[in-house]
Amino acid sequence: MQFSEAQAYLCNKLNIDVTDVKAGKNSLFSLQDITDYLNLGLKRAWDYKPWTFTEKTLKVTIPSNWPGYMDYPNNFEDESISRLIISGVAEFRKKDFADYEKFLTDYPSDTSQIWSEHERFVFINGNAISAGQEADVFGKLRASTLSGDSDLLPFSPMSDNNENSGNMAIVLLAYADALSSEKKKNPTQSMAEEKKAFAILDNVWKPMAERKAAKTSENRGFFTPPDYFAGNRNRSNTNIGNFP
Repeated sequence: MQFSEAQAYLCNKLNIDVTDVKAGKNSLFSLQDITDYLNLGLKRAWDYKPWTFTEKTLKVTIPSNWPGYMDYPNNFEDESISRLIISGVAEFRKKDFADYEKFLTDYPSDTSQIWSEHERFVFINGNAISAGQEADVFGKLRASTLSGDSDLLPFSPMSDNNENSGNMAIVLLAYADALSSEKKKNPTQSMAEEKKAFAILDNVWKPMAERKAAKTSENRGFFTPPDYFAGNRNRSNTNIGNFP
């Protein structure tokens, strides 16, 4: 579904003519109103589940003057990075930032493959990486804002001709927002439309969740327990009880 189609669907739900709205001839709703309702609906649907289209892998080349961290990708949501792989082979283990800092303070030359995140920065143990290596960073994208007529809604990420009912749920969420506004003042119907929208999204998500749960890799279970007793440590003076 393209943005222009979503605008037409929403206007139809509101019993107004999209052509009049775009021409500024509707006394109640402006084109900006319709745009805002749809973009809010998109963001609510985007944040509702960890949809595949919200996932992104960013490739970063480690520089020669590695400062110990890199800026958080601008288009990634806060605290959304889940995995970090170096050179397509070594998957680094994520640690709480306070633990990460303490460990490298206690063992500044340790080569443990660990990383952390803090205040929109991604920290990687510089002892475990080399200049020129490529880091694959997996995270969740922020939702894009619809603006152009041909912009695609997220449940048809590649083509206008390939979509599922999630796009209509976005329109219904936009409709619910319009109904609850000062322009329509109809909170009861708004809640009913919102309920329909989330029911659609739940139906779309159910088979996706089942497929995700069924996926396992050779060395990685669906749930990964902490590696409390990691073995390959390149240090001496290891005190009992200090685990990277």
